[in-house]
Amino acid sequence: MTNVLINTVLLEKNRWSEARNPSLEVSEWLSRFHVDGFTGIELWENHVLKASNLEIKRLEQRTLPIQVYNSYVRFDDGFETERLRAAKMIQLLQPQSVKYNLGHNTREKDTYLKNLEYWASQLPSECQLLCECHPGTIMEDPRMAKEIFTDLNNSKYKAIIHPFHKNTDLQAWFDYIGDKISHAHVSVFDNGTFFTLEERSPFVRNRFDQLKRNGYNGSYSIEFTSGVATERESMELVYQNAVQDKEFLIKLHNVGQRS
Repeated sequence: MTNVLINTVLLEKNRWSEARNPSLEVSEWLSRFHVDGFTGIELWENHVLKASNLEIKRLEQRTLPIQVYNSYVRFDDGFETERLRAAKMIQLLQPQSVKYNLGHNTREKDTYLKNLEYWASQLPSECQLLCECHPGTIMEDPRMAKEIFTDLNNSKYKAIIHPFHKNTDLQAWFDYIGDKISHAHVSVFDNGTFFTLEERSPFVRNRFDQLKRNGYNGSYSIEFTSGVATERESMELVYQNAVQDKEFLIKLHNVGQRS
């Protein structure tokens, strides 16, 4: 079965605001996520760190798994309190894995890795750490990413890629760190606009075939879709498009299984 998660940042209208205060309670959506066929959630950190105690309890007692805790902690020196707070929440929720980002300054690489490894020691022992290979960070270059994973030298460290971003050199990621890639953030962004997967079907099919040729069998998370970052963004419309994207991914997977 294709493992497709709903990323709760998708529904959050304040995702890019300065304060990043949550505008929704994820617990109110859990039954709907389940009914609509998502296998779990990727939880945007502020949907729990800035939530009420009651909402935290509801998420702790969830029935749909939190497969990925999406963290924004910084790994520069001086952010120990921030990292500890996140670690305590991760210990409480016990997600299967944690997404993180490294900073942008290559001269600080050793500092980032020192603080990352200490932070990892504060997390549940079975928890995988997924580094988002994101533009604007030192992990945007697959060659540097390979060097960093070599330095970390631990099987719990894995990678997140963006296979449906137009500027992603997908083959380079598999050539350099293919054995580390275990999770994919799903969104199609072109010329300042997000699209559904079906709206860019030939491109998406080509990229999906490339994933399969490289033996990818990891999870997917619907991160952004059509309707996100529009003037009149509608949470309901964005969610319906996310469900459509999930179905499109499953269809592609099933076609590949039969061929």
